[in-house]
Amino acid sequence: MRFLIAALILLAACGPRPEQTAPSSTVPRQADHLWFICDAIDAPTLFVFERDGDTVRVAEYDKPNGAIVTRHEFIAGAEEGAAGSVYTSLLRDGADAGAVRALNPGMLETPGAAFTTPISSVRLDDRTVSCRWLPRTRLMGFTGRRTIVVHEDADGDLIYTSYDFANAASAAAIELSDNARTTAFSLEVRGGGETLNADGVVFQFQADSETEIIVTETRETGGAVEVRRHGPNPSQTEQLIAAQTGEAET
Repeated sequence: MRFLIAALILLAACGPRPEQTAPSSTVPRQADHLWFICDAIDAPTLFVFERDGDTVRVAEYDKPNGAIVTRHEFIAGAEEGAAGSVYTSLLRDGADAGAVRALNPGMLETPGAAFTTPISSVRLDDRTVSCRWLPRTRLMGFTGRRTIVVHEDADGDLIYTSYDFANAASAAAIELSDNARTTAFSLEVRGGGETLNADGVVFQFQADSETEIIVTETRETGGAVEVRRHGPNPSQTEQLIAAQTGEAET
């Protein structure tokens, strides 16, 4: 499976132990080693995993303000398969400190729906959270206010969903078809369009007769979500702090 991955991460140099930090105002930098994003569906938090060889760095973002609150560094250990899943152990000072659980795409209701790796949960020290995953995800990212997912239905039509951080504390996990793991969306818009260019991709959605939502992801400048009302000029723009995109296996 080929994955097109690009990210912007508000992440300073990571130490070997979790560290509490104040909300960051640093301009996002482009990350070269994004592994995946775990948007928790059972806790008001979100994790960005970077992996460079065996070194794994994790930034934890708080909801509702999207600020980095904790940073971790691990060494990736062995991968083990069990009950249709693949577990990657996370080590600190040679001892067990966590794990990443990914579902085997072949075990899904529709294996071809795994446009991105179906990460189901992560364990960091003594805390385990379940991760949001939607079939046929084309883009998942987050701003300082919400998580954004652009995905396809079974017919290939594009769907925009957002999950506001303000609702995260009371959100309940739900399961949908094709092994989806998510929460109730804050906004859904169907029937989107897509434009590919040399620098990235643009998704366009008509929310109503006066409102258009534009989601962009570019290699040079990262991603953004724009809301346009009554014309082509953005009335609201939110930069994606991190984003990952996926595509069907060919």
